[in-house]
Amino acid sequence: MSGSHVPSACGPFSALQKKKGSELSYREAVRNSSNDETIAAKQIEKDLLRTMPSNACFASVGSVGVPRLRRVLRALAWLYPEIGYCQGTGMVAACLLLFLEEEDAFWMMCAIIEDLLPASYFSTTLLGVQTDQRVLRHLIVQYLPRLDKLLQEHDIELSLITLHWFLTAFASVVHIKLLLRLWDLFFYEGSLVLFQATLGMLRLKEEELIQSENSASIFNTLSDIPSQMDDAELLLGEAMRLAGSLTDMAVETQRRKHLAYLIADQGQLLGTSATTNLSQVVRRRTQRRKSGLTSLLFGVDDLEALKAKNIKQTELVADLREAILRVARHFQCTDPKNCSVELTPDYSMESHQRDHENYVACSRSHRRRAKALLDFERHDDDELGFRKNDIITIVSQKDEHCWVGELNGLRGWFPAKFVEVLDERSKEYSVAGDDAVTEAVTDLVRGTLCPALKALFEHGLKKPSLLGGACHPWLFIEEAAGREVERDFDSVYSRLVLCKTYRLDEDGKVLTPEELLYRAVQSVNVTHDAAHAQMDVKLRSLICVGLNEQVLHLWLEVLCSSLPTVEKWYQPWSFLRSPGWVQIKCELRVLCCFAFSLSQDWELPVKREEEKKPLKEGVQDMLVKHHLFSWDIDG
Repeated sequence: MSGSHVPSACGPFSALQKKKGSELSYREAVRNSSNDETIAAKQIEKDLLRTMPSNACFASVGSVGVPRLRRVLRALAWLYPEIGYCQGTGMVAACLLLFLEEEDAFWMMCAIIEDLLPASYFSTTLLGVQTDQRVLRHLIVQYLPRLDKLLQEHDIELSLITLHWFLTAFASVVHIKLLLRLWDLFFYEGSLVLFQATLGMLRLKEEELIQSENSASIFNTLSDIPSQMDDAELLLGEAMRLAGSLTDMAVETQRRKHLAYLIADQGQLLGTSATTNLSQVVRRRTQRRKSGLTSLLFGVDDLEALKAKNIKQTELVADLREAILRVARHFQCTDPKNCSVELTPDYSMESHQRDHENYVACSRSHRRRAKALLDFERHDDDELGFRKNDIITIVSQKDEHCWVGELNGLRGWFPAKFVEVLDERSKEYSVAGDDAVTEAVTDLVRGTLCPALKALFEHGLKKPSLLGGACHPWLFIEEAAGREVERDFDSVYSRLVLCKTYRLDEDGKVLTPEELLYRAVQSVNVTHDAAHAQMDVKLRSLICVGLNEQVLHLWLEVLCSSLPTVEKWYQPWSFLRSPGWVQIKCELRVLCCFAFSLSQDWELPVKREEEKKPLKEGVQDMLVKHHLFSWDIDG
């Protein structure tokens, strides 16, 4: 590593900054936390001799380290009232006191809590460390697929073992010599090292684990792994070979996603005030009260503003939920086969895992059907007659002008221009979702649902710093969609060119939600820019495409998971930067149960004029061709 670069999370550097820049001294924190009657003080007293009982510095009440550890832990519990005391902090602080002065150990703990580890790591809910356990399982799927399969087969919950590793930063599980090597990296690189070291340990013991005979043997082997690590060079070398490419951004993206899932699963989605502190550790307020002049010039504390934002956020969710229910009731009233659809959102963790499985299954299984655009009267036995809006099953498309299809048990040919191919993606076509048949769905989607979604995307959207600068959710969506596919841009672009140039069967392709979003954004831009459409129209059209493809909820996940773009465009208190976006995703998932056939270009005047043109123009040549050649209807 180059000594010329010091990461912002570098532990010793951060601790020194806090020590020099804090308005509160360690001595004051100790004095303010000297009350023996607090719950935290009583818990600390119980654990003092149990933290490191085999070490002479903490073995008895008279040991030199015990009063120091007491003061450090009490000061931390006072400084961070939302955390209080956690056994994990006790183990880390005790190890720090073995080689640091008491005050330096305190400020190093502050750096660990505030800078090196995510928020809520040591809180009573342990949300931060629980989230990291879910991220670890995701990384095991990616880096150690054989081990992942083994854990699934034996139904072993790895977090029962590894949560303590992360909570104590390995202080309680590895030998002190190895711990110091790991902490050198941890204090320099941050929490990324916890994942790399854990993956390295698991990789070194992977073969032994796979050869284990039963679940009990696997569990015991996993539990003993840290104590069996005695070669630091071997472990660190394996960790870097396996997960050296792992980045902070990749981990943070997964953290954001799994934290939101975890909160939704536990039913803790309250509001902005309840979720704000999940992204930042809050110290006890020690600042002096603002003077009257300062309050007039710079405003009062943000509490009232935060309450107002919380109320606004609740209203936005309520408006969206009402819009979704109105659309759902429309389907159930217009098309009775939709009456059995469950309208209550599923907030469980399993629902998110099933989302992508269902998406892939829908993409791979589909029927080729078409909707009649006008009446076609049957004159010959080999013709297929139909009326406008009939749904025809396509049997053959070998000829671009005349297709073969089935309707009501009859098979015959018909003019291809007289029908419109449906993209059903395994869903049943419904007239309730077809804006060419039922105009009410247009009003409900473009007039009610789209404004509710737009309001959510506008919540906390940063205003442009320059006068006249553009500020619209569409610009954020464009950038996020491009960023999510730029890693595979060449392959995605070539696939889109093939689809457009050779008219490949796009419905049969299994594009990822990211690729599908990118394609939809580009398609909307091409058609709408030609008509000089506003960004509001583009946003509504994109939402319609998402409904057609049954991926609106997955697109929201893609957008909110694009961490750099979200942070660039949105305020910290915005909905899209809070875990609350998962609630919106679960609400939107209800809509994927309904079959939409909405026109992307419905609001474009040019397209509306074209729809009025007679469809029978040019069909005469096709009819001549039919009578000149024999047709193999069964082909």
